[in-house]
Amino acid sequence: MNTSKEIIKAAYIYDPDLKGISVYNGEITFWDGSLDQPTDEQLVQCIAEYKYDEEVKSYQQQRQSEYPQIGEQLDKIYHGTLASWKAEIKTIKDKYPKATMDATELQTRKDKAVFDLRKEKYDKAVARLAQYQVAVGQSEVKETKVVGTKPVFNESTGQWEQQNITEEQVTTIAIAPVDATVDVVQGDDTTPTAIENPLITKDNQERAAAQAIVDATPQAVKDA
Repeated sequence: MNTSKEIIKAAYIYDPDLKGISVYNGEITFWDGSLDQPTDEQLVQCIAEYKYDEEVKSYQQQRQSEYPQIGEQLDKIYHGTLASWKAEIKTIKDKYPKATMDATELQTRKDKAVFDLRKEKYDKAVARLAQYQVAVGQSEVKETKVVGTKPVFNESTGQWEQQNITEEQVTTIAIAPVDATVDVVQGDDTTPTAIENPLITKDNQERAAAQAIVDATPQAVKDA
């Protein structure tokens, strides 16, 4: 999940005229800009861009860390020569040459950011669909597990051998389905009305959203 700092930095790349933004738990909760709020894919591309830009501009911090203090530089100019001061500064500049973003590299990073986002969403969607349906419930599953060994004499070979000790263990617990409907009282009417169980409604909505993500995911992402 992207941090609030990353999202906000990316937002100003996406919309330089952005007036206000709020981020909570990795999601934009308030947006006041000249452009519509960015999609997740637009946002991760802007994050990739600003990270690449910071990486490229690291030469500035490297130079700054080796430049003498201003007072020291002025002292060298006063007591020495302007040419010698320039030569010293040039040595540092040459050590950390100025860099700029490469358009091809930038696009490669943006494409990877989108690919990784789609893969993350696909994996989460698949995991969500793998969960049991609350309207159906879940059956108990047992498996035979090896819990130890014991020495057993093999009469055919005349040798002692180690034999596995196994036991049946529950690997998936049984969960009963929830009631299909629940009774609610609406307004002034005291007569209960049966509606679909909200747990089933929520489960179906989440499963439908997850399936939509799976269906929209390119095959190359699914195969990754």
